[in-house]
Amino acid sequence: MIALMKKPSDLPPENDNRVPLDDAQFAVVVLAVASFILIIFVLIITLWMT
Repeated sequence: MIALMKKPSDLPPENDNRVPLDDAQFAVVVLAVASFILIIFVLIITLWMT
């Protein structure tokens, strides 16, 4: 709350050392893993029900 009341000149500069592609690669990996788990889960449930 105190940081919100400070002037913008008083705030320390943000360190943006990360390359934007790192975030994109992380998102792709998370989506791929989630999709794989979902497909396996649906296959197991489908095969178990039959």
